[in-house]
Amino acid sequence: MSAKTATASTINSVSQSLLKSIESENALPLGLLRSLQAFSESDQAFSQDEIRASICETIDRLKQRLLENVVTTQRRRNDLLPIQRLPPEVLSTIISHALAEVESYNHQQRLIQLSTVSSWWRSVALETPSLWSVIDSNDADWVVSLALERSKDAPLTVVSQEGCHTTTLSGRCACRHPTLGPDDFFELVSPHTTRWGSVSLRQLGYGLRSIEWLGQNKIQLSRRLQQLTLCWTQSPSTETPVTGFSGPAEGLQELTLRNLHVSRADIIHILSSSHRMTSLNLESLLVSEREDEAVPHNDLSDTHPTVDLPCLTKLSLKWLPPSVLLPIVQGINISTLEILSIAHANADDDPAKTPFPIVSIIAKLIADTRWVTVDLRSTNVILQPHLETTRQYSVELRGEYSVILPWLRLHLMPQITEEYSTELKMSSEGLGDNPSQGVLDNLMRFPEVRSVVLEGSTESWRWMWLLSLPGAVQTGSGVAGQNPVTSWLWPGLRHLMTQGDCVSEFTLLSVLLARYGPPSKGRSMTTVEALPCRLEKLGVRPGNNVWREEVLDRIRELVGPGRFHWVTD
Repeated sequence: MSAKTATASTINSVSQSLLKSIESENALPLGLLRSLQAFSESDQAFSQDEIRASICETIDRLKQRLLENVVTTQRRRNDLLPIQRLPPEVLSTIISHALAEVESYNHQQRLIQLSTVSSWWRSVALETPSLWSVIDSNDADWVVSLALERSKDAPLTVVSQEGCHTTTLSGRCACRHPTLGPDDFFELVSPHTTRWGSVSLRQLGYGLRSIEWLGQNKIQLSRRLQQLTLCWTQSPSTETPVTGFSGPAEGLQELTLRNLHVSRADIIHILSSSHRMTSLNLESLLVSEREDEAVPHNDLSDTHPTVDLPCLTKLSLKWLPPSVLLPIVQGINISTLEILSIAHANADDDPAKTPFPIVSIIAKLIADTRWVTVDLRSTNVILQPHLETTRQYSVELRGEYSVILPWLRLHLMPQITEEYSTELKMSSEGLGDNPSQGVLDNLMRFPEVRSVVLEGSTESWRWMWLLSLPGAVQTGSGVAGQNPVTSWLWPGLRHLMTQGDCVSEFTLLSVLLARYGPPSKGRSMTTVEALPCRLEKLGVRPGNNVWREEVLDRIRELVGPGRFHWVTD
């Protein structure tokens, strides 16, 4: 049987009885029962249903009143806290600094949580558009739309994630995949290009909508833009739409473009107006053949906008067309650079066709660091500092050794105006099974070789044998009727590194005896241009072969104290 709704007079009578019982702090319900009994003996007659309904209704009202009192008390207490008395701009700054320590994929979630701390915090958060300006593809579409709306006109930080690792409340590491696909995310953020402040979109062209948008629109740059990273998902081709740019770029500080089909005029416009840029990374950009052919390889005229980047500290230029590469390289001041990376394909057999600005900047780098390592890989040649310096650089030259080595020896190295030293790194894997005689001749005549690192059995034996020959290199034709002028291989060699499994201790000893031991009887020294310099360091990486101690003692004696090292790192 359901309880009947009590009348107002009944509720009032019962509530008064309950309040009196509560005020008397009687823990037992006896006082309440006696009070109810007194009411039952009065002139008013109450049914059991009316009493039950009155009690339930009174308890609900008391609970509600109690909760209201608790909330009011908490609000008054919160109002007395020092942080609640801060000006709104100070509180928003504190929240902003706190969120700066949070990854972008958690930014909006943490902000929503902070906005629920109190009505004051929520009011401050809603009235500060910059707090909502971080847009991440890991957020749901409704969160992204909400953030775009609440950020109003604030500069946006746009991040497209491929996936991230986050930590759960239990401390476990979990992989979190983007909620929005690259195409859906781009559709949401592309209408706001004029508000972009820091943008990282590494999956352009993933869907049809972004391809269609880029084919019909240009990315509108603004003075707010400070960082821009755009990467196409595949290698560029003429079939992909041109990623166009328009608008001012004076505030741009970091630019990364990779695998894009671009307009050369747009790129040069961006670079020529970005005088505050500190980091530039361009890789595998494609321009139309007409634009590329319009710029001669050695054109240094003033017919094109000048690229001047006085604040640049990090530069990476890889596999760029000459029409984009040359204006950048010819305007670079290497004195401001801390990190430099260049990758260029040497496809021409004629070294004179190589753009002069590229030759010039590489020569300046080598002259600046004084030591250059020439590392022969299987598909390219890497130039980099021999030792760690304040300016780190890496130059990757792709092409045939028969093209690259003469280009280095005859065209690049003569441009170096300062005294320098060269380290050659050669391996059997890099040079292949049977390098041509032209490649070997260029290596034997490579200038200023002070250090050699040998890896692999074939190359170790080859160069050890050549090092032991007093007339390994012919340096001139000599006088008619006389023997040609010859010299030792790399007479200025001071550092040698080899592997213990590739050569034996007897081979190394014979090389040292031939090169630094007493001259053999009957050997004429008139045909030898100069005696080789003594080694300052001889390193051997130990392998599985065990070298005899008596032979090692003889090697140490020939090299000199403290100059022979077992290299275990």
